[in-house]
Amino acid sequence: MLRLKKYLLFITAISLDLALASCNANKAPQPTTDVNGVYTSVASTMIAQMGDQLTQTAQAVSPTALASPTELSTLAPLPTISIESTLTPINTTAIEVTTPIPVLTPVGAAPVAVGTTSSSTAVGCADSLFVADVTILDGTIERPGTTFTKIWRMQNTGTCTWGTSFKWAFAYGSKMGGGDSTITRKSDSVAPGATHDFGITLTAPTVPNTYTGCWKMQTDQGYWFGGAACVTIKVAQ
Repeated sequence: MLRLKKYLLFITAISLDLALASCNANKAPQPTTDVNGVYTSVASTMIAQMGDQLTQTAQAVSPTALASPTELSTLAPLPTISIESTLTPINTTAIEVTTPIPVLTPVGAAPVAVGTTSSSTAVGCADSLFVADVTILDGTIERPGTTFTKIWRMQNTGTCTWGTSFKWAFAYGSKMGGGDSTITRKSDSVAPGATHDFGITLTAPTVPNTYTGCWKMQTDQGYWFGGAACVTIKVAQ
């Protein structure tokens, strides 16, 4: 904008100078006019006039009031979601402390006793204890497939009699084809403190090795009691 104004002033000054020059061509020479002074005077006059015009124009134009910002419409609040738990709370006061179930050790897991019995375990009034090996001492060598009879002497260390249906039964280890020895006659009953010999017919395995089998007393209702007694043989060719 400033450059345009300067350009217009320059053109106007040149035009005026040319007009004065043509008018004075036939007149007597006049004193030399300062061109720079003329330019300055003309420019000042035009600037003043243009300034007045701009001021009047600005006063005539009424300012347009800025529109107030439109208020945002108030958004509807989101609905409240209610989450209802279906889980039943744990009532810690209603928990009963139950007695732990005792872990019973299976008979077959008991250590093998060589020549003796395990510790005595009474069941009610019934109890027993190994006394001696009557036949086939532990470590006896047997040929493969040989049949032999092992006899143990047991003592009634309980307070009740071993009556009919009490038995000397296989407990764990190598059974070697053996079965159980059951008291079938009342005359064979074993009173407290008395001893009784139980014999089992066994067969040596066919594969050479060392084998151990253990037997133990049972009541007429099938409950184990007392200590176990074992037999150990070595099978060799």
